Amino acid sequence: MRKNRTREITAIACGIAALLAGPWSVARAQATPADSVKATPVVIDRVVATVEDHAVLQSEVDLMYKQYLMQNKQTELAPDQEKTLRDEILQALIADQLLLIQAEKDAIKVDEKDVDAAVDRQIDQNKRDLGGDEAFGKQLADDGLTIDQLKAIYREKARSQLLIYMLDRKITDGLEATDRDVQAYYKDHAAELPKRPATVTLAHILVAPQPADSVREAALAKITALAKRLQAGESFAKVASESSDCPSAKYGGSLGLLKLGDLNNPPFEEAARKLAVGEVSPPVLTEFGYHLIKVEGIEGDQVRLRHILVKIEPTPDDLKRAADLAEVVRTEIVDGADFAKEAAQYSSDFASKDKGGLIGEIPVETLPAEIRDLIKGLPAGGIAPLMKDPRGFRILKVLAWTPERAYALDEARDELRRIVLQQKRQEKLASYIGELKTKYSIEIKGAQ
Repeated sequence: MRKNRTREITAIACGIAALLAGPWSVARAQATPADSVKATPVVIDRVVATVEDHAVLQSEVDLMYKQYLMQNKQTELAPDQEKTLRDEILQALIADQLLLIQAEKDAIKVDEKDVDAAVDRQIDQNKRDLGGDEAFGKQLADDGLTIDQLKAIYREKARSQLLIYMLDRKITDGLEATDRDVQAYYKDHAAELPKRPATVTLAHILVAPQPADSVREAALAKITALAKRLQAGESFAKVASESSDCPSAKYGGSLGLLKLGDLNNPPFEEAARKLAVGEVSPPVLTEFGYHLIKVEGIEGDQVRLRHILVKIEPTPDDLKRAADLAEVVRTEIVDGADFAKEAAQYSSDFASKDKGGLIGEIPVETLPAEIRDLIKGLPAGGIAPLMKDPRGFRILKVLAWTPERAYALDEARDELRRIVLQQKRQEKLASYIGELKTKYSIEIKGAQ
């Protein structure tokens, strides 16, 4: 267990130590109002260790300690456990400084484009966490920071993280986990490995309600009006935040960076693929309603998108027609109709309709409670009662049950190879840091 925690702390220190609550924990430490300092003298920070002429601050230890608690869903530790953890964090931070000093000695350079990209990702994450551009701007103002000052803080952190990463790769280059290593690890640790959970293989047919023409026309009129606002010069994020029916409205319609194929929405995907960066689509009709789509960037096989959604809400009559159709389809299947053919004809789930309705093998424990209850006791080949959900009505078929069991070596081989390689990397890195500790001057003043 101790080794696992040490790995967590090392991971946090070596390049993964993002700020706890966006920029504010660090920003506040660097922008404490002068009048509050005069009114109540306090110790803002102190040096707890030095590595050559580089300082490790108490605030850094505090930040990582709080982050560890958050990641492990804890609010506090027993005093002796807290002291042990803080000592481990201090050693990890010292290791970071040693690696940064050595990276400078080795003249390792980072690409400023990579630094910029890391900063942009962190800023975007802050905006999402805070609820959008407006809330983000307000928080900056409350903390007395400009966006340039915040980016400067992030740039320094990002550059350090990238330097450590590059030195780490240099140190551990060439390490590999052979088949013999993997087999030995499996033999020695088989009893400690988690069990392969009980699973169920499911297929389904989604019968979605088809809204009346009048409802579609009203939604089209609304999305057309929003498109005209964009054409008149209003910002996409502003219109999305004010008018989109998607939860992404609070982020100015941002869907972040994603693979279009992961959306399981062919009409949306097809329309987005036709857009150049900065271009906005005409209204696009999907099962959810009408969309306006804007491509903001392309990174490899991923796209950064914003969209505006005007939902097409089915009427009670639309829902009843869909429910009646779903019940007819289910009855036909129970009476012997081919499930795959029915899925191809009636299902609105694009990802599965042409694959016999196959969803796949799913750990039973991860299924929503209502689905577990619905299929409980059904044999392989059994058809569940009709299920209503936000997208329509589902007909579920159980294809197979697989009980919990130990993983076979071949099933776990890829994960075990990753574990063995990570273990080798950590051992090599720990040995290297040990050498650096004999090479550079370290003074520990003690963390509180």
